[in-house]
Amino acid sequence: MNMNDYKKVTDRLEPDERCRKEVLDMSKRENKIKQNTTEFEEKVSGVEVRRGNGALRFVGIAAAFALITGGIGTTGVLLHKNSRNVSQLTEAGEEETVTEEITEEVTEEATESEAGEDYDYEAIAREITDGYLERTDILVYGDVEYDVNDTITFYTYDSSDAEWSEKYGGERTFYKVTDERFNSCQDIYDYYKELIANTIEFGGHSEPLITASDYKDGVTLDGAGVVSYLGGDASRFENGSKVDLYIPDPEDDSTVDYTAHGINGGVYIDYNGSLYVTPRAAQHGWDEHYTSEPVIVENSEDKIVVSRYINNNMRNVQYGIQKLFTLVLQNGEWKIQSIGTGMQPEYLSSIAIQCYLEDRAEYNDINIDCVDIMAPLEMLEYDEENKTSRVHAVLHDVNGVDAIDVTADIDLNSVKVTSADITRLNEYDGTLKRPSVIWAEEHPDGKE
Repeated sequence: MNMNDYKKVTDRLEPDERCRKEVLDMSKRENKIKQNTTEFEEKVSGVEVRRGNGALRFVGIAAAFALITGGIGTTGVLLHKNSRNVSQLTEAGEEETVTEEITEEVTEEATESEAGEDYDYEAIAREITDGYLERTDILVYGDVEYDVNDTITFYTYDSSDAEWSEKYGGERTFYKVTDERFNSCQDIYDYYKELIANTIEFGGHSEPLITASDYKDGVTLDGAGVVSYLGGDASRFENGSKVDLYIPDPEDDSTVDYTAHGINGGVYIDYNGSLYVTPRAAQHGWDEHYTSEPVIVENSEDKIVVSRYINNNMRNVQYGIQKLFTLVLQNGEWKIQSIGTGMQPEYLSSIAIQCYLEDRAEYNDINIDCVDIMAPLEMLEYDEENKTSRVHAVLHDVNGVDAIDVTADIDLNSVKVTSADITRLNEYDGTLKRPSVIWAEEHPDGKE
C-alpha cells in the first residue's frame, strides 16, 4: 500500500475500528503474491517483433504452442511470493493518524499472508500459463526482435546421402537478434527455464520438462532435445560456407555434430559472440494460442492444477488440446512441475467418425482420413464434465468432391460415435476406393 492509498483511508476516516479494519484489509491484499505487472509492462511496451515478412505476427501469447507458438508473444511474468515487508505502511504509520499498534498488527497480518493463505490463485494461474506460452514462442518459434539487414547464411548437406541433400538441405539464413534480453543460446534456455521447478513429475500424461543447467543437456516440452532449437556456437563455420551433416558412426553419439544439425534445423545459433535467429517458423504462419481462460482444477497452499485449452497449429478448432499445468510453490515462487495432456475434443471426435465410417462399406468412396475430417469439423456442443461432444462436418470423396453431410454424437471417453445422422450429397461411386495404408515394420536384421 503506497502513501496515496494510505491517505485515501486516513483522510476520510477516524483511526477507529473501521479505519483499522480497512488498513488491515488493504495490507493483506498488498501482501498477497506480487503481480508486478506495471514493471513488466514498462519492460515490454514498445517492443515490436520484426520478422522477414512484416505482415506475419504471432498472436502474443496471448494467443501458446503457444502453435505452439507463442503468442506468441504474450505477457508472461514470473509470480513471486511477497518479498516486500510492510515498511511502506510502517513509514506511513509515522504520521499521527495511524498508531503504532496498527502498524504492528499489519506486520503480523503480512507474516500470515506469506504462509500462502492469501495467494490469488486465479492470477497465478493466468500469469504462469501465459508466461509458459510466451517463453515457448521464443524458444520454439524465434519470437524475438532481430535485424533483417544483419544476416549470416550457410548451406547444409549430407555428403553420404545425395537424395536427402537435394530434398532437405540447402540455404539456412539467420538474423542477428537485437532483443536486449538475449545474447546467447544459453540466455534463451535460461529464460525458458525460469518457470520450471527444480523437482518435476514424470510418468502418466506428464511431459518432460527442462532440468539441466546447460541447454545442450536439457529436454524441451515436446520431448525433443533443446539442441533442435538451440544450435550452439557455429563460429567455426565461415559465413556462406557449406556444412556437412554426415555422421561417421550413428551408434556413437560423440561423433554427432550437433552444431551442424543445429544450423540445419535449429531456431537459434551463437556466432562470433552474437545470437542469431531464423524466422522461418514465423514465416510459415504457425500460430499457437490459448482458446480458453485458465480454470483451476485443484489448489492448496503450495500446489495448483490449472486447465487450459490450446490450439496447437490446428485449423478450424474451437478447443484444441487441454493442457493441465501442475504448479508448485518452490522457495517462495510458483513454478511449473509438470504439464499433462487432457481432453482433445476435435481430434477424438474425428477419430471416432473415422472408425465409424471405416466399418461401413457404403462409405468406401469417402476419404475418411482423420486429418481430412478435422479440417471441416464443427463443434456444435462439448460437455467437458461428461466428456461428450456433438459435431458436424461435410466430408468429400477421394476425388475431393463433397459427398456426405454428417452430424454425430461422440462419447469421448470411449472415442465412439453413439449416434449419427448422415446424408449423402451425391450418389455412391463404387469405382472410388480409399487408398489403403500398409505399415511395414523393419526387421531387426534389416529385412522387412
